[in-house]
Amino acid sequence: MSIEKRSVTRFELLMDAGFGAQKAGDILLGAFVAMGKYIYVEPMIPSEISPPARSKAALSGVIIRLADFDATNIGNDSDLILASHEIVLDRRLEDKEYNDKCVVLLDMGDKESNPDSYEMVLKKCTQQGLSVIPFVTDESSKNIIKEMGGKGQNLYYLGMLSYIYDMDEDLVKVEIQKTFGKKLKPEIMEKNLALYHHGYQLAKEKVFFRIHVDSKPREGEKILIDGNSSLSLGIIDAGFKIFSGYPITPASSIMHTLAKELPSYGGLVHQAEDEIAAIGAAIGAYYGGVPSITCTSGPGLSLKQEFIGYSQMAEIPLVVVNVQRGGPSTGMPTKTEQSDLPAAIFGSHGDYTKVVISVSNVIDCFYAPHLARYLTEKLRLPVFIMSDFQTANCYKVIAKPKAVVMDKVDEIPDFILERFHMKRLPDHIEMVRTAQDAPGVEGGMRRVSGLNTDKEGRAAYSAYTSNRAHEIRNEKVHIVSRALTLPEMFGADSGDILVVSWGSTRGANEEAIGLCAKEGIKASGMHFRMVYPLPLMLKEAFSKFKNVVTIEVAFGDELKPPPLALLLRAHTLVDIKPLISNATGRPIRPRKIVEKVKEVLSK
Repeated sequence: MSIEKRSVTRFELLMDAGFGAQKAGDILLGAFVAMGKYIYVEPMIPSEISPPARSKAALSGVIIRLADFDATNIGNDSDLILASHEIVLDRRLEDKEYNDKCVVLLDMGDKESNPDSYEMVLKKCTQQGLSVIPFVTDESSKNIIKEMGGKGQNLYYLGMLSYIYDMDEDLVKVEIQKTFGKKLKPEIMEKNLALYHHGYQLAKEKVFFRIHVDSKPREGEKILIDGNSSLSLGIIDAGFKIFSGYPITPASSIMHTLAKELPSYGGLVHQAEDEIAAIGAAIGAYYGGVPSITCTSGPGLSLKQEFIGYSQMAEIPLVVVNVQRGGPSTGMPTKTEQSDLPAAIFGSHGDYTKVVISVSNVIDCFYAPHLARYLTEKLRLPVFIMSDFQTANCYKVIAKPKAVVMDKVDEIPDFILERFHMKRLPDHIEMVRTAQDAPGVEGGMRRVSGLNTDKEGRAAYSAYTSNRAHEIRNEKVHIVSRALTLPEMFGADSGDILVVSWGSTRGANEEAIGLCAKEGIKASGMHFRMVYPLPLMLKEAFSKFKNVVTIEVAFGDELKPPPLALLLRAHTLVDIKPLISNATGRPIRPRKIVEKVKEVLSK
């Protein structure tokens, strides 16, 4: 059988929640990395806890983009979908993320008891031009799965995918043993390996194609890590000693990682009774001189707003990590979105003197805590680190980040400041209160209040003291604006159109601009890692383009621009329009950006 060589491919494994699709993806991931492949991975996680099997709500799985280059996003469409039954396939077809050559491998094991449902989904596949390869698990494997209480089907599918993507069977078996070796008895391990082998053999008999993506040797020490794990390790390296939080998807794994690791570095993890208590504890600890951080997602950010305002007024450092998800309210806990920007910038009542950092990949996740600590301690203002579900859960192979082991904020290296496109802040920054001693400082004094105060910290309600306090807090933000340099650019600094992005849309933006260049389209990209405040030279930069547009995983229409477009319009008075502003919960695809760019330029 011939093997088709490709530069890039994308495939999906779909199963019911609780049956191990994501674990199979983890094993594939480890094996691909061991083979020297470049990968980008997106898990598909159900929003409900223990949804009923054979329901659309139960869809769980993994999307893997495999490439011979450094893939920075999940890509465009899938070339192959392996589905455990017709219901999860039907649910995934609704997203329309397959191309016209996509092959579907559909397990027909449930067809006998659900003939009409299978017939309906197979008909839909035909109508949509999808090639379907039906298969059933062999009897020997069915018996093994029955012996193991219904477990192990994911290893069977893992074998099928291993064959299709030209993987060495023994190498994948090593990854299986690494994953389960200490958890399973030897006889159970043998059954799992047998299931894997049987799946490999079935694909060899049933699937008449194989795909090979070249490996690329990597220099230096590399690690495989996801966004939340990277952010957790960055929190430790930045010198934070207390983490106070409350579990909430998709931020919870930060707390889980820190609970294991932070105590080894002299730190403490505090699981509070609610979101309000969590941020209160973080502010209290920082007031006592201990670098502290709290982490949340959408609904938790809403609950924290009063204390965020208190941090501004009391001039106590505060760092809030917000891992965005679909909203409002409970929304879509396991889908990505970028709609929390207004809540971060404008959320608490009164004047909005805050700093907002965004992360676009796992490397940003590691270094953002260093910058956040530097800014909050220098400015004594709240600082946000904005991530989202996509960045939090994507896995990437990266060069091992350089450890900083930051003890004092002035020790922050220049390369971190440069990564986030800013220069070092002045040594002296004026505060509203002149006396800022921490508790326990001999002879020191500190008055702390949410009330407006004079410079000595006494409650004061005069027109002068109120306006002075506002001026000083805003000047802190202006200091950051003056320190910011031009954001990251893709392509030329002038042209027909500039595509502006922030957060997890960076990779799609960069790839789309590259595709435009190949087609001779004069398009460029700009990406923000510092989202608020904005640099002073933006209007001049925008003036060099005929069109300036944004791409955002947030809803917008003609009457209500999405958050980034609205912010940039207000800052520059440039007629910035949204190019893509959909709240689908799905990542933006590079080819969609190219299509939309062509539409704008054709008018």
